[in-house]
Amino acid sequence: MENKIKMQEIRLAQKGDVDRQKEIWQLCFGDPVSYIDFYYSNRYKNDETAVLLHEGEIAAMLTMMPVRTVRHDKYSFSTSMIYAIATDPQHQNKGFATQLINFSDQYLRACQTELSVLVPANPRLFDYYCKQGYRNGFYIKETRLFSHSLDSLPINKQCTCTITSITPQEYNRRRNSQLNGRLYISYPDEDIAYQKKLSQLSGADIYAVDIEDIGGCFAVERISPDKVLIKEILLPEDFINVAIKQIVQLVSANEYIFRIPPYLGEHLRGTLRPFGMFKTHKKSDWIISPGDLGYLGFAFD
Repeated sequence: MENKIKMQEIRLAQKGDVDRQKEIWQLCFGDPVSYIDFYYSNRYKNDETAVLLHEGEIAAMLTMMPVRTVRHDKYSFSTSMIYAIATDPQHQNKGFATQLINFSDQYLRACQTELSVLVPANPRLFDYYCKQGYRNGFYIKETRLFSHSLDSLPINKQCTCTITSITPQEYNRRRNSQLNGRLYISYPDEDIAYQKKLSQLSGADIYAVDIEDIGGCFAVERISPDKVLIKEILLPEDFINVAIKQIVQLVSANEYIFRIPPYLGEHLRGTLRPFGMFKTHKKSDWIISPGDLGYLGFAFD
């Protein structure tokens, strides 16, 4: 699909576009070259990437990752996660990102994709995406804990807790089981495999956690020697604190940031905040209603 506007062209990415995309990524997000190369070697696909060319050169880009939105009643919808929206700084404030989003809407509608979701890179962007037709629908509870305070976490009863590294396929099985009956984003196994590589790149992993007859999971990324991000932890409420105490023994740090579903973590201090937004491409069917606290999980942010 092509869309030509004056001196601009919007199309799917082609062979030979990658070097310019990497340049824009580094200018916009500031990630190390090694991390950018990692993404393009392990997750990037031409046919999931749209680029806007200005005067023959790529000036902006976005990615459309296929996922599924699963509703409380287990009915699921084809969904695209819009990711890595970036415009070369010298071309920002010219409406290029808006043009790309409009292109993605048309493209996904033609592909019969029912929903788009995205995670704004910072709080200021929620208003911008709202103007593009997106609404809040996915939330997280974020909690910051320090190693010296973990002994005070309450535990209802002592349980045996076992943590082991896990395959992407088994992680996904446990993830979908723990989120059964909730509104959430379901990922293909290949995206869980990518998260595992991301976690391992940082010096951590994705894990199975077994407590009595409960099988949960969690994903970890090490931010620095003293700081760890638990990007996802999925267990019943009564076992969250048991798992946390075991996790910190496995992955040592001074500071831990936990991202958990909005309905969990009753005994943890933290902030419930909007995390992901959605836009429907089908006008007739109810998919997500106002007030739903959906869960998106790790967003490769």
